[in-house]
Amino acid sequence: MAPLTRLAAAAALALTACSTQPAASTLTPAATPTPIPAVANPAPTPTPTPALPANYLESLRAHPRPGGQVTVGDLMWRGAGFAKYHVSWPSGGQTMTGTISLPDGGGPFPVVVVNHGHIPSDNYWIGQDSGIFGDPMAAHGFISIAPNYPNYSGSGPGAPGLTTNQQIAVVDMDLASSLASLPQADPNRLAVVGHSQGGGVSQILLVVDPRFTAVVLHAPVSSDEAEHARRLHDRNGTWPAAGDPAQNADYYAHASPRNYFAAGEAPVLLVQGTLDHTIPAAHTQGTYDALTAKGVEAQLKWIQGGDHDLVGANLEAAVAAQEAWIRKALGL
Repeated sequence: MAPLTRLAAAAALALTACSTQPAASTLTPAATPTPIPAVANPAPTPTPTPALPANYLESLRAHPRPGGQVTVGDLMWRGAGFAKYHVSWPSGGQTMTGTISLPDGGGPFPVVVVNHGHIPSDNYWIGQDSGIFGDPMAAHGFISIAPNYPNYSGSGPGAPGLTTNQQIAVVDMDLASSLASLPQADPNRLAVVGHSQGGGVSQILLVVDPRFTAVVLHAPVSSDEAEHARRLHDRNGTWPAAGDPAQNADYYAHASPRNYFAAGEAPVLLVQGTLDHTIPAAHTQGTYDALTAKGVEAQLKWIQGGDHDLVGANLEAAVAAQEAWIRKALGL
């Protein structure tokens, strides 16, 4: 950004009047001039700083977070020590939907927001790829809320001008702002869990919203948006909407959570299977290395023999590590 330069100009005007002095007998006394009130020099008008694009992470940090009412809907089913319901809340004038798993009792309970991985909307069923991480937490005294992403299962289209993951992050931020309306919730004890694409969403929340004070990333997409874009291009031959990173480096720099990792952010646990065929191990290792290099408390746990979609004993190990990490970070 070019530095703002103030330009000032000074001008001096000299007015000279010459006339013949009249004789004393014809001199007429001059009228007393009316004083002209002094006018202070007006302050220069500053040139406004151009607004950053909406899809820069700096802009998301400043995104309004008005909050609203969390509305618990119909019961979906009852588990051991909790019940699962449909839920909705407002976001940017739209209604967003999802699931909420409420522990038995009055609370207040800590809250975990769970962001699922990429699933085509026509194949998605409500709670898919989020209940496996959230429901075990509800059974152990946490409220688990999982959004249906924008344009999924009754959710609105999301905030304009943002990437899909940024839209989901805004939905999560508006949910965080609405938690005070839920009597069972403790808004001051808030964690986020994300799998795959949801891990990318959760990385955005790490760097833009300090209310999320514990973060767990299961096989997340890269924290470097350019790296993620190049991998997608290698797979299908097309670039994301932002295009080739070599031609749009400024955007990719401002949209990559990795460039905003900083000491004092929430502690981060990364979990990934050693046989993951979807997310390269090098991407996850790169995110972990970048976190620790910037002084963020982080841990990387490899699940031996686990694939991208953790199942069975591998899933149990991942969820156990997740809960232990969140309890420690929230002081529980």
